[in-house]
Amino acid sequence: MSWEHPTGYKPSRVDVVALGYSCQAYMRHQLARARALDSVVDEVWTVNRGIRLFAADLAFVLDELPDEIINDPAYGVALKGYEKPIISTVCSMEVPNSRRYPSADILDCLTKRTGLVDPYWHNSIPMVLAYAWYIGVQEVTLWGCDYQLENGRTAEDNRANCEYWVGMCRALGMRVGVPVESNLLNQAKTGGELYVYGLRDQRRAAAFLAGKP
Repeated sequence: MSWEHPTGYKPSRVDVVALGYSCQAYMRHQLARARALDSVVDEVWTVNRGIRLFAADLAFVLDELPDEIINDPAYGVALKGYEKPIISTVCSMEVPNSRRYPSADILDCLTKRTGLVDPYWHNSIPMVLAYAWYIGVQEVTLWGCDYQLENGRTAEDNRANCEYWVGMCRALGMRVGVPVESNLLNQAKTGGELYVYGLRDQRRAAAFLAGKP
């Protein structure tokens, strides 16, 4: 692999923190007095305007940086002054810490492993997940990657795209966690409990999956 992860480390456990409503659960998690040492991750990654809110080791701004700087000058100032690495699809000389997303290398690995030709990257978080798998991350937790508001109204399209990539990465051996507060994978709807269609409770679902009556 010719690509070098721009933090200079090889993280095994990563928190990805986006700006959906379950990022509040991330903040509560960070502030909990009883927070266990084994819950500490190797790196925190954020996306887009999360650079203004979260202490992160790496940011993904996968929109074209020159356009972002022009379209939102205040955000552009934050991008130009960001001291940690930023991975983007199109870099800018005005953002000295920007690095181009290694799309060809990732897709080459995916094609060799799965036969995948179209990566189905229609949103930032799927590209972040693919990147994490590519560099060998073992476990990712997705905070604030909700695609809906707390009232259930759609905030952004492509939730299915993200869930596809959660499944893809799990099948490829990377653990992907979702907080119970998020609607991703219907976590909020099920309360984080095991659910199988047609079965009334968690006990019956567990028995069904184990092949027990």
